[in-house]
Amino acid sequence: MNRLKSIKALLRPRTFAFQMLAAMLTVSLIPLLLLSAFALQTVTSQLHRFSALNTALIEKNYISMYEANIEEQVRAIDTELRLVEDAVLLSKALAESIFSTENHTAVQPISFLYDSKKHRFTERHTDGMGVISIRTDNPLAYPSPEQAYDLALSKALFPLFKSESSRKQNIVSMYYIHPKSGSFYYPEYTGPLEEETAKPINTLTSYKFYSDALNVRPKTNQVAWTKPYLDITPRGWMFTATTPVYDENRVLKGVVAADVTIERFVNNVLDTRFGDEDGIALLLGTDHELIAAQQHGAGEIDQLDLAVLFSQDTVNSFRRMQLGGQQKVVFSRAIPSTDWILGYIIPEHKLLESIHAATDELSTQTGDRLIVQLTLLGLVAVGLCVILSFYLRSKVSRPVNLLAGAFAEMGEGQFTASLDDTRTLEFNQLLSSFNRMSLKIRELMEQQSELNQQLEHKVELRTEELRDMNNELEARVDELLRLEHWRKELFMNISHDLKTPITLIRGYIEAINDGTISGEDTGIFLRRIYEDIQTINQFVRNLNELSLLETRQLEAKFDVVEADAFFRDIVMKWEAYMKLERRPFHTNQLAAGGRLRADPHLISRVIDNLLDNAMKYSEPGSPITFAYELADQVAIFRVIDNGAGIPEESLPYVFDSFYRVDKSRNSGIPGSGLGLSIAKEIADIHGGQLSAMPNPEHGQGCIFSLTLPLFRA
Repeated sequence: MNRLKSIKALLRPRTFAFQMLAAMLTVSLIPLLLLSAFALQTVTSQLHRFSALNTALIEKNYISMYEANIEEQVRAIDTELRLVEDAVLLSKALAESIFSTENHTAVQPISFLYDSKKHRFTERHTDGMGVISIRTDNPLAYPSPEQAYDLALSKALFPLFKSESSRKQNIVSMYYIHPKSGSFYYPEYTGPLEEETAKPINTLTSYKFYSDALNVRPKTNQVAWTKPYLDITPRGWMFTATTPVYDENRVLKGVVAADVTIERFVNNVLDTRFGDEDGIALLLGTDHELIAAQQHGAGEIDQLDLAVLFSQDTVNSFRRMQLGGQQKVVFSRAIPSTDWILGYIIPEHKLLESIHAATDELSTQTGDRLIVQLTLLGLVAVGLCVILSFYLRSKVSRPVNLLAGAFAEMGEGQFTASLDDTRTLEFNQLLSSFNRMSLKIRELMEQQSELNQQLEHKVELRTEELRDMNNELEARVDELLRLEHWRKELFMNISHDLKTPITLIRGYIEAINDGTISGEDTGIFLRRIYEDIQTINQFVRNLNELSLLETRQLEAKFDVVEADAFFRDIVMKWEAYMKLERRPFHTNQLAAGGRLRADPHLISRVIDNLLDNAMKYSEPGSPITFAYELADQVAIFRVIDNGAGIPEESLPYVFDSFYRVDKSRNSGIPGSGLGLSIAKEIADIHGGQLSAMPNPEHGQGCIFSLTLPLFRA
């Protein structure tokens, strides 16, 4: 029930301005909408009827226009074929003139050479003016004098062959064939050759391009066109225009012909004149065998019965028919020069697509214009009603809306609104009372806001104090935990490193007291006790020094030091010791100059520690390298050994206090595990870096690098 009441309240607004606006819109728009609907229906039905009649007429004209275009393409193809025929007939006339006894002139005899790879006799000395060829498998069947003479005469056809082949794009080759085999042709085929086979070489006179020419009667100026055939060269499928050559006594002197490859004919004629990918152009012979077709339609053509589709009673017409489950239009025209048939198949919807699109667009545009006009008329009526409603609002509902807006702002905490004169006495009195009330409430709210700000400020100050105290407490707790952890670890390491020498000293003393050790060996064991005590002393000194360095209680005495001179001093100090140890000591100074701001004593300790470690952890007699170089405003000192090396997983920890790699294996090597930690602290004091990495050149050993910044005055 409550939801139903809410819906009714929305459908029946209470404001007078809205009620007036709704009433005027209803009275004005309903008749206008009804009138617009009837008009739109009438105009639309008439428009569809006119569109259907117009489409049928345009389709008829378009088909006629398309047939005219097909006729034009037939004439163009006929022209292309006649150009080839003209070239052949010109060659025939020139050849008959050459072979006429009246025009015989002295010709250079031809010397032949047998080409075993191509199985033919050719000229021994070629001049680039065409090719003379006699195909045979028998290298001993030397050409007869008559063949040689006639072929020599045929070379006079070269200028015409060259001219016609270059001017007429569909001709790939022109040639003369002698009745006893042998040919003169231009241009020479330079493409890839077929693989050698064992099949015999047929004479040229056995092929269709020769035998079809003999069907043309002597003294007849005609050309015969062959059916498509696979060429004897790897040019592929082609057809040939051919005609015989007779002398004045009607003695057959051979055949002249011009080859047209189907691929070139399709590219130059069909693809050029029929560029629509949806249509398929094809060329049929008089026996309805396929001569040429566009490549994109090869799959569809293979499924068609061309003899039925392009039968004699359908030539020079067009038909609509169902092919491959699709409605298509089929055009066919005969080519006058050859009686071949030009066919064109295209889907009907593609053929008439532009017509339907134009008609639909015209209908859509007309309907859109009608809708726009009716919409504009309705908008004008709505605009008039809206203007009238605003006028009523300014006279009747404006004061109420002002008061409602002011109350809404007051509900949001804003008390700055001051309602102005409405030119109505009753509303002015009401608005004046509202202004006084709003002013009083604003004053009270400002006082409350000020008190709240003071309280919030005090709370923020106290919160900040508590946050600082809490942070300080957490920092102290963390520091105590860290110190406690460090203390435990320190005492554990100290006890571990002192346990072994103290145990040895105690054992030696008990052995001396018990008499286990003889008097003459007592001195030896006393020296061992002394050495262990020195080890303890050195450990304590290192531990104390590391503590002073970590807490920065040990201050470095900085001075400006010449880096290369410092390097040479280290080298001189260690060379003598290395000789005594019989250990190769290589030095490598890669740079000169460079100054450091450093404590020479502390830096010497770092390098001495690195060299000492290199000797400890490498085999006696193995070489040690000490190098110095400059790079990127830093000086780098490197100590390189060929020892056992440091495992990759241990590299991050070698500079930690008391850390020793594989302690079980290195237990016999003296040391407290503090040397590298002390060296690391000294490098940090100088703003440098101490690092370790495996030796990549020898596959074992380590490279320790001390990097120090150069001094800039």
